[in-house]
Formats: sequence, C-alpha cells, structure tokens
Amino acid sequence: MSIIIITVLSLLLAGCVSALVIISKKKDQAILDLLKEEQAIVEEERRMFGFLHDLGEAITREDSQSTMYRLIVEGAMRVLESNGGALYLLDPTGKSLVPRFHSDHAAPLIDLPERIAAMGKANGSALLSFLRLHSLRLDEGIIGSVFVNQRPEIIEDLRKDPRLNQASSFQNNITTLIGPLSFGPKKLGVLAVTSPKGVRTYNANDFEVFKSIVEQSAFALANAMAHQAASEKKQIEAELRAASDIQRILLPENDPILQGYTIAGRNIPAKVLSGDYYDYIPLTGNRHGVVIADVSGKGTAAAIITAMCRSILRSNSDSSPSPAAVLGAVNRQLAPDIREDMFISMIYLVFDAATDHLTLARAGHTLPLIWRKATGKVESLHSGGLAVGIDKGDVFERVTKDLTFQMHPGDCLLLYTDGVNEALDGKGLEFGEERIHTNLATLAPQGAKAVIDGIIADVDKFLGGKRSHDDITLIALQKAA
Repeated sequence: MSIIIITVLSLLLAGCVSALVIISKKKDQAILDLLKEEQAIVEEERRMFGFLHDLGEAITREDSQSTMYRLIVEGAMRVLESNGGALYLLDPTGKSLVPRFHSDHAAPLIDLPERIAAMGKANGSALLSFLRLHSLRLDEGIIGSVFVNQRPEIIEDLRKDPRLNQASSFQNNITTLIGPLSFGPKKLGVLAVTSPKGVRTYNANDFEVFKSIVEQSAFALANAMAHQAASEKKQIEAELRAASDIQRILLPENDPILQGYTIAGRNIPAKVLSGDYYDYIPLTGNRHGVVIADVSGKGTAAAIITAMCRSILRSNSDSSPSPAAVLGAVNRQLAPDIREDMFISMIYLVFDAATDHLTLARAGHTLPLIWRKATGKVESLHSGGLAVGIDKGDVFERVTKDLTFQMHPGDCLLLYTDGVNEALDGKGLEFGEERIHTNLATLAPQGAKAVIDGIIADVDKFLGGKRSHDDITLIALQKAA
C-alpha cells in the first residue's frame, strides 16, 4: 500500500515539475516575444526619427522638389520596411493627380490597360514608365478616392479592392498603406507604401506610424512649396528690377539744353516696369524730336513693346521731316508684331530750335496743351490720329496728320499720358483735365521744370500719398522769353 502511495506521489511530483518547466518555458518565450516586440518598436522609432531628420535637413537645404519627393517615398518605405512606395500630388492647375515619385518595386495602385499589363510581364521598365507618367483624375480609382475622402486606409489585398476595375496579377496578394497629404484646408496629394503579404503584413501600430509619416510629409511638402514660391518670387523680382534698370537707361538721363527753348520730362512707373516712355531725339539740321508714348496695359509685355517702339522710332526719326510719316513707318513695322489687344498712343513732335514753328503728329494720344503767355490761357491742340498697332498701315496713315503750330516767347507746351488725368483718389474720383489746366496756367510762368514738378506734387497730394494705378509721364517745352 505504501509503495502505491509513494508511486502516486512521485508521479504527481513529476507532473508538477513538468508543468512548472512548461510554464517557465512559456513565460521565457513570452518575455522573449515582448523583448523582440520592444526591440522592433525601438528600431521603428529610430527609423522614424531618421526620416524626420532627413525631412528637416531637406527643408533647410531647400532641396529640389524631385529630391524631396524621393526622400518622402523612400523614407516611408524604410520606416515601414516596405517593398515599394508612390507619391501622387495635385498638379498646379488643380485638375489631376500627378505621379511625382514611384519606386521601382511599388505595386500599381491604378487600373492597368491590358496592353500595359501584358507588356509589363515581359518588360518591367515599360510598366514602371507608364506608372511614372500616368496622371489621374481627382476622383479616379483608389488614389482619387483617398484624395477626395481624406481618410488613410489599410488595404489587405490590393487586387480585391472594388475600386480597381481591371486588377492585374501585379496587384495580387499586395497589402497597402495609403493616406491623403494635406496641410490645413489645402489638399496636396496621396502617399502609399506597398508590400507582398508574404513579406510584410501591416498591423495597427504600423498604421499609426504611417499616419504620422503622412502628416510630417505633408508639412514638409507645404514648407518646400512655400520656400520654392518665395524663391521664385525673389528671382522674378530680381529680374524685374534688372529689367527696370535697363528701362530707366532707355529714358533720357538728363533734360537737354536747347537754344531758344527749355524742356523738362519725367516718368513715374506705377509698377516696377513702365508702359510709358518719353525720349529726346537729336535730328539733322539743328532739329529736335520729342516723343511721349503710352502702351496699353502694364508690366513686362508693355515694357517690351515700349523698348521696341523706342528703337523703331529712333531708327526712322530722320527718314522724313513729317512726324506723321515717321509714325506711319513705326506703325507699319510694329503693328504686325504686337497682340491684337495692344496698342500705343503717341505724340511725336519735331521743331527747329532757331524758329518758333513746331510740328507734331498725334497717334491717339491725350491732347497736348499749350499755355499762352500773352493771354494767360490754356489751349488744347487738336489733330486727328489713330493709335499705333490698331491698323497695319493704310487707315493709320490716312487719319494721322501733321499739325503745325507756333510758340511765342514764354509759351509752354505740355504733353502727358492719361496716368495724370485718370489718377484716382480714395473715393474713386479722377484728377481730371481741369486740374491739369489750372496747374499749367499757375506754374508755367515759373518754367518748364516747375510745371512738371508742380503737377506731380499735386497728383501725389490728390492720391493721398498712395501709388498711382497707372504710369505717369509728362514733358513740358517752353519757348524762351
């Protein structure tokens, strides 16, 4: 009996020992599993910190956009230990999603045409080229859906996703993380990483990490875009300043000293570049040419036309004693080369310093004014004329005629562009012709320079110190008393 009891107790003791050993092994395995999981999380965090560091460095260095795109995709792949990745961004027109970076082994996230799918099986580079060049509608397929709905997703098996109408073998058994890139209210694009399920399966922690990557990538892209926009703006501003410097060189450096007359001119651009210009042209036989012009519009296009007009007029200035004939030659050369919606109003004046007779032609420009010292009154000089560029030749030359007039000692002629009379104050009221007449009558006794300075000062006062919406140019010519 005792032997049986001892045997039973021995068996029970052995069983307990075995159970304890098994429990211990399971506990050890659980501890090992936890350590491995902890190590995996630590490694993932290390990769994440490396990714964020690289993004920060790229922003600081102001890397090219293509470098930033590659860094985001390859960084996401590295952090999540993925086989491939792709980045689609909204194009500048806001009408499509453009592939900005597609890694070599990223699974296609779009429907593949049968021809491309078949070609891709034999030639992987052909498939990759298609994926890197094929833009999508904003609501097209999986990428469009994520972009529109602005929700990240885990796709367990890409081929089974109902948003693929023509799933191919390239999408079979592929697991995907995909999320929308946005910064504030601005939608930027979509980021995705892909892997074969046998190689990598994404879990809930991976999904949270991916969402952080998407958020940081969107922030980096927004900063990169802001840096690029600022850089482009600086470059444009520098180019405009250089163009403005060149344009200023084309204007008279000083008012010439003339026998029997004094002259003063001034140009004030509304923007960096001016669509107005004026010029003094020495002619043969002791004659002088004076031109004032206003190109429709402002900015770069107007400035280019201004330079062309100046060059053509100078090259034709001595071709005829008739200002109208010279303007006709300018129009024939310039009209075919400017846009249909552009034109140039001009006045070209020719006079001999030894006489009191002057001749001008007016091509659709604001009427010139003349203050008569003898009466103290201001007169308008009327002559017909069509703006340069509206007609290519015959009509322009038929209606644009010379006007010869006389200036007596002390008389003062004023030429100006419509930026003067059409200057608007804060209430939307125009400076107007009457103020110009009053200024001319008041200031002419003080000389040509006083007329220009005084009118500009009055316009500035009228505008309340604000910049004019249009270029301002004036020339005053006074006969010596």
